[in-house]
Amino acid sequence: MRWGPALLLAAVAGVVIFLVTVPDWSLPRRGTQLGGRASSMIQFAAGPAEDKLNRPPPEIPAWARDIRPASAAFRNVKVLSDLNAGEFMRLQTAMTQWVSPQQGCGFCHVSGDYASDAKPEKRAARLMLTMTRHINSAWPDHVGAGGVTCYSCHRGQPVPAQVWYWHPPVPGHPMIDGQEDYHETATTVRKFFPDEGFEEYLLEKTSGLGQSQTPLPSGQAVSQIEVKRLYEVMMQMSDGIGVNCGFCHNSRAFFDWRQSTPQRWTGFSGIQMTRNINRDYLVPLAAISPLTRQGPGDPAPRVGNALANCATCHQGAPKPLGGADLLKTFPELKGPDPHVALSGPTSPPG
Repeated sequence: MRWGPALLLAAVAGVVIFLVTVPDWSLPRRGTQLGGRASSMIQFAAGPAEDKLNRPPPEIPAWARDIRPASAAFRNVKVLSDLNAGEFMRLQTAMTQWVSPQQGCGFCHVSGDYASDAKPEKRAARLMLTMTRHINSAWPDHVGAGGVTCYSCHRGQPVPAQVWYWHPPVPGHPMIDGQEDYHETATTVRKFFPDEGFEEYLLEKTSGLGQSQTPLPSGQAVSQIEVKRLYEVMMQMSDGIGVNCGFCHNSRAFFDWRQSTPQRWTGFSGIQMTRNINRDYLVPLAAISPLTRQGPGDPAPRVGNALANCATCHQGAPKPLGGADLLKTFPELKGPDPHVALSGPTSPPG
């Protein structure tokens, strides 16, 4: 009996020490079964961090009504010439809040001469406006009627937080075969994977048909390294949109579209769209504003401009910004689209 209070005190002290020293534990997320039993087709609810991150931006009040054509009211208007002056200035105000709230208008414009094209950021912004209109006009299969705006990716930063860069392969080492460029500072296993898969599947048109149809890999259509890259990209995609494999696939038959969910078509369209914007907009952006970046703790130079992946827009949520109808507020960003012919396929493979 004499040991009772001492043991109780030790137990309480142990619990207190545990709570103080051990990081926060996340409780299991609630899941919704999308398919039959044992199919592992479960969609998990978004966590608090994703909910907070994916709130729509504050509304931008209407500008003073000015129905003059923007090209008549302002000099050197090349992309938004179809807008009137009021729409033009309202969108300019919104873009500043979406992309450069700290830097202000001077991030793109020369002070005192807003019509000047001297700053590469302004020329880059024109290309990005063209890309945004193209996405909203040509890719409704992925972005839906709500569309995207600059804020969908930038979230108040000149360079979106979730991007990747092409950079030269890591030099080989005589003692290591097949050395990979892993992200050693990553906080999750999926973020630890190298970016080479992005180059193959979100820039180049590499086939995603990598699942073997036989018990052994003999006669497999693609190499083992391609299967590895495909696995890495699928894991990074799952991490980027905050779901598991069963959100799109029946994990017992990954190859079979008939056993997949409708989200698989949406995801396939998203892959095609991301390839489109990387190849036709973000790679050419380097010619306008050539940059060589170096990431924190990464000795390898990162060449060119930032490229997009799923996380760039989704930020860990199945529907970016909670599925907000962004074009309802800014219909000016839907068109006209001079590159509408670049839209993707109208049916899934197989």
